[in-house]
Amino acid sequence: MPNIGYSFVTVLFTLAVYFLKRNEFDKNTLSRMPEAKWFAIVFLIYCGIYFVSITPEMHQRYLFDLFKLFIIMFIAYRMLDSFKKLEIAMLLYLVGAAYIGYEAFTVGRNASGRVEGIGMVDVPEANGTAAALAPAIAILVYFFWQKPWKVKLVIAVLGLVIANGLVLINSRGAFLGAAVAGGFFFAHMMFSKYKLPRQKLMIVFLMVAGSLVIIRLADDSFWERMGTIKTSSMENTNQSGARRINFWIATFDMLEDHPLGTGIYGYQVLSPLYLDASLMDSHFRKKNMRAVHSMWFQGLAEIGWIGALCFLLLLRSLFAHIKSAKKRLIELGDYRHYYMLVALQGGLLGYMVAGSFINAFRTEIFYWMMMFCIAASTIALRIYEKSDEVAETSPTRPKNTGMIQ
Repeated sequence: MPNIGYSFVTVLFTLAVYFLKRNEFDKNTLSRMPEAKWFAIVFLIYCGIYFVSITPEMHQRYLFDLFKLFIIMFIAYRMLDSFKKLEIAMLLYLVGAAYIGYEAFTVGRNASGRVEGIGMVDVPEANGTAAALAPAIAILVYFFWQKPWKVKLVIAVLGLVIANGLVLINSRGAFLGAAVAGGFFFAHMMFSKYKLPRQKLMIVFLMVAGSLVIIRLADDSFWERMGTIKTSSMENTNQSGARRINFWIATFDMLEDHPLGTGIYGYQVLSPLYLDASLMDSHFRKKNMRAVHSMWFQGLAEIGWIGALCFLLLLRSLFAHIKSAKKRLIELGDYRHYYMLVALQGGLLGYMVAGSFINAFRTEIFYWMMMFCIAASTIALRIYEKSDEVAETSPTRPKNTGMIQ
């Protein structure tokens, strides 16, 4: 059915289910979501920027997409109201990431040693496609560790396909993001004093297995490209990494003239005025425009200093929410879900690192990762409150005997 958008049908079906059964989704409320006010403020700032945007038509178009994204994220937050549902959603994300890896294997690299043309609608190019796979590393490790052997086999297959896709796409930013996501989770497994049975044995197994996978999948082209991470950004000004730094710096020059922000797509339109002519030689040559190539500077350019500050406050609220949830889970002795939250946090951090080198400020996977973290934190804190209520009605507070199922 080429004329029927599958994403539109999926969202329409999800909305129908939500409204038909909305009385059942009453656990994850806005009052339990401290980040809600910051999401609203950021969106209202985007609305206000329309009146000063450089390209009002483009701003209005993508503003509507952002509105739809926020609505979908809110519906998902309301519906994912238990750890079981959240794990299913995380597993389906891994399946989607594995599909991208399969497409990378099917299409193969082009003459430039990259895989193009297999990305999502909002990030179709290679770097954006690979960045969407980066959070999967931490989540894969969590599932492989915590699930029964039959599920472990499925996760292992998904992991191999995803890892092979990352290698084939050959994105340096995604490689850094995947390393941060996996490293964050491994660091907690190794150094946290809150451990599950046979955790040290699993750490050794995962490290050995991960090393073997890297040795088997990584080819010379991959290592050559990863070896340019430092030189491309520091030494050779002709490389894309060095050009990115010039794009980032240009953002500050733009904000001197447009302190409220340039609006969506404003940076691209203004780029010829603020970038040296030598930096305009790329696939945007015909349009004579360049993108900023960083989610952080993209957001700064689009919504200005005030909007960027509000978004940072949103992230601060989010990570405070995660911290509170992890603390409560530790108090409950629910280490399994504690590590689930660590995996989601690692995935979010991994994407933030990968997105630092691409225009990813309004990508769906970024907000999905934030929503997963918010939903998990809300569920954890809600469980704690119920446990506290039970304890207060008892003559003596019951001792912690294990994990909440």
